[in-house]
Amino acid sequence: MRTAYEDLIAPFERALMPLRRDGADALDPRAKVWKWEENLLVGTFDLWLCNDPDRPHTWLVVTVGLWTEPQLLDEEPAAGLGHFDFTPHHLLLFLPRPPAPATFTARAQSGSFPGKSTSRTKAADAIGTAHQWTANDPDVLAERVARDLKLLWPHLTGTERT
Repeated sequence: MRTAYEDLIAPFERALMPLRRDGADALDPRAKVWKWEENLLVGTFDLWLCNDPDRPHTWLVVTVGLWTEPQLLDEEPAAGLGHFDFTPHHLLLFLPRPPAPATFTARAQSGSFPGKSTSRTKAADAIGTAHQWTANDPDVLAERVARDLKLLWPHLTGTERT
């Protein structure tokens, strides 16, 4: 998976690894891979950035992958991915890699969000934060995400905004 998506993963590691704080810099990026059908692998790639300053004991996580259209999960062999709780627009990496052109997506998320079967989070004080970016060029996407993250969470750069 890393080899097939090196053009996506490497720019994010270069751009975001220096921003990691609160022990996240000691954590390896997380890549999960699931085998589905005989010739399809599906994966996710996550980088932990820091503890969420607004929600104790919650990590701010950046996930990168391909933008998945709703109809993709209706077509074989991807139709069975709902079994893994993947939903349309979930950031996924596929092997074999779909033919170009592709739209790449990054999502920074923290806190809790409602599940698929509810419109409310479980905790009364739950705060969820999510920012999402898309681009066809992974280098442009990584630069934009890094720039915006520094503006959204200034402590990632070591300087606080006043």
